[in-house]
Amino acid sequence: MKKFLPMLLMTAAMLFVCASCGDDDEPNVPPTQTLESLYLEETDAHFTFDIDLDKDSSSIYLYNVIFTIGEQHSPAMNIRIDAPVTVDKTGKVFTYAGTDIVPYLLGGMTPRPMPSFIVTNLTCTVNTKDKTYSMFFNCHGGEFSDSGKLK
Repeated sequence: MKKFLPMLLMTAAMLFVCASCGDDDEPNVPPTQTLESLYLEETDAHFTFDIDLDKDSSSIYLYNVIFTIGEQHSPAMNIRIDAPVTVDKTGKVFTYAGTDIVPYLLGGMTPRPMPSFIVTNLTCTVNTKDKTYSMFFNCHGGEFSDSGKLK
């Protein structure tokens, strides 16, 4: 009986040690988050990155963007691009990527799909650790790229 108690305590201690071991390398990434780019005026081009890892796609909202096609410029537009998003192993860098995406024109109460403005070659990286973003895509015969800081 004298040996039974120390053996029981040793077994319990081993169970606690083993229970505390695990994969601590897994980042704790919130499944949804909304991040915004820095901007000075409401009329400046700015972006909202709506990340939802539980859905097939997440959204990038682009406000007051102007596309350059040759020497011509489009009027300022507000659009939404829905694309799949992935997160790196640190849980800090999110990447939107896709091609042949129908964007939505934002105006009024209902977003309107714009199939004549197909988005191709979308690559957008949002780094929550460094608080930066970079984005590139082709659309409507032109291209759009921007990078900057997050709020």
